[in-house]
Amino acid sequence: MNSGSAPDGPWYRGLYAAVWALARALFRLTVTGREHIPRTGGAVIVANHQSWIDPIIVALALPRKPAFLAMEELWAMPGVKLAMRAYGPLAIPLQRGAVDASALRRALQTLKDGHLLIVFPEGGISPDGHLRPFHRGAAMLAARAHVPLIPVALDGTSDALPLGRLMPRPRPITVRIGTPIEPAGGGREDLAHANAAAEAEIERLRSQRR
Repeated sequence: MNSGSAPDGPWYRGLYAAVWALARALFRLTVTGREHIPRTGGAVIVANHQSWIDPIIVALALPRKPAFLAMEELWAMPGVKLAMRAYGPLAIPLQRGAVDASALRRALQTLKDGHLLIVFPEGGISPDGHLRPFHRGAAMLAARAHVPLIPVALDGTSDALPLGRLMPRPRPITVRIGTPIEPAGGGREDLAHANAAAEAEIERLRSQRR
């Protein structure tokens, strides 16, 4: 399959509609830059990571059902676990602190099948909100699958659900989707350049805060 049409069955569509309505009511969720997401084909969505709710918020911002490459700890959180179940095989758990070859193979195939793939390349939640250096995995996947990196800046999720808090609180959240970046190749310097460009775009988008 290479059309990029995700299996948006009734279970996913119903859950999406319910969570979108909740996010709009609770967080006044706003999204800009959706036009940068291709209608078909794969792309690696790279976002800054400030809160456990980031995967859900990024998915809500996208016009197509995405796949996830996320730390396996998320599957132990009741609310997030329910959302992950709606994604089925598109939710790919990643082991922390090791090169998870199986997860990377699944992620690469997901991109080749034409899906969007969400990755948080900082490797974990930033405790102070500052953008940390990106790991090379996201850029490597984009280069090997010949798809773009699309930077996404999250603003407000750390206020809505800070680390150590179990229940979210009403705070505004904004998602800004940036200009796609085409990795030049899979070499070390190429990946470093793609990462630097993605980091710079996310910082630029974050500077647009109200």
